[in-house]
Amino acid sequence: MNWDTITENDRSRIRRWQIGMLALALVCEVFLAADWYAFAAVIPFISETLQLDPAQAGFAQGIFALTYGIGMVVWSHFSRHMTARMMLLIGLAGTGLGMVLQIYVQSYGQLVALRLFIGFFDAAIFLGNMKLVIGWFPQSRRGSIIGLILAAYSLAITLDFALGIPLTMAFGWRTFFAVLAGGTLIVALINCLFARNGPAEIGINGFAWEPPLPRGASIPISVIFRSKWIIVGGLGIAACTFAIAGTATWVVPAFIAVQNMPVESAAVIGTLMGLSQVLFLVVGGYAADRAGKAFMIKFGTAMALMTAFAFTAAAIYSMSFGWLLVLAGLSGIAVLGGGAIFALLTEKYADELATVAVGYAEVLGVAASFVSPWMMGLVIRASGGSFSEAFMAFAVVEAVFLVCLLVLAREKIARPGVMAVTIN
Repeated sequence: MNWDTITENDRSRIRRWQIGMLALALVCEVFLAADWYAFAAVIPFISETLQLDPAQAGFAQGIFALTYGIGMVVWSHFSRHMTARMMLLIGLAGTGLGMVLQIYVQSYGQLVALRLFIGFFDAAIFLGNMKLVIGWFPQSRRGSIIGLILAAYSLAITLDFALGIPLTMAFGWRTFFAVLAGGTLIVALINCLFARNGPAEIGINGFAWEPPLPRGASIPISVIFRSKWIIVGGLGIAACTFAIAGTATWVVPAFIAVQNMPVESAAVIGTLMGLSQVLFLVVGGYAADRAGKAFMIKFGTAMALMTAFAFTAAAIYSMSFGWLLVLAGLSGIAVLGGGAIFALLTEKYADELATVAVGYAEVLGVAASFVSPWMMGLVIRASGGSFSEAFMAFAVVEAVFLVCLLVLAREKIARPGVMAVTIN
């Protein structure tokens, strides 16, 4: 049973549920990212309270990625046998608990420990969202849908700056964390009450978006690593997350230190950068369904390199606030290929393995999220406060990603029904 063979009444029901499940996925992604980057948004305030130097601050922001990556491996393994609803419930509940405890941290060690705890459960949220998309949307629409979900991720970073900084200035960063903790637990309850895993759970039994690939459910996980696409996906994610983590953590401090930007303008810059990511992720996801996913991954990485060069220039030359706004407004082009990456993996692997492949590829991406702010913080400290050297290091890493993707991300023609299992 597929879209062409069901009744119009069933199609209408599926469309309504698609809207609801997409809305749920977007909200889940918002709190995933908001909990991750809340610390980055209010680094100056927490650093003052806990006496953190730049390297410690960068480490605390980046260390989140360590257990997020471990969680990707763990939850990827369980994803073959767990529903999207259950993964989201576990992830949201665990993350919410960690955010509650994070309100009360009194030392650098406690902060790092709780960010490690939260990172592990955030991974379950992300994979649960990917499984929800696979269950509710056909292959032909996944690039656009995943682009929207990743845009929600960037919107959350935007809100961290736009709302988190003023809230922190008025009531303190602990209050900001408390608001995020409460919101995360409320979303967990909403998921528990309303989430459904696919059309079969609303009474349309036997429905499938595409015919199952040969040997679908019996394909061993090892097949994932026999294909180059797991590496392409990992490198593409790494290029995007390296850019997101590096810019979210260090652009505002650089503008304050180098361009003498008032601290009060930090929320404006952070908000504009986040909205830019939202725009380019939506545009990139739409383009991925039409211009080709592999091409968009390579093009997006090239744009990430251009972004690194632009911020390097901003760390060297004096610029007006108008130009800083322009750079912030264009910075989101670094993640133009974001929607294409995960859609490519769901295209190259059978549905039974797609969530697993996404999780394993994401490990490289979260490693980049850890390395980027920490590496740049180390460069800043070692160079005596040179933001230009830190952003140049960022550019070098993006250039390496681009070269690797230009070599690997080349499409080959494969026989229908075999590509997702055997292409290399």
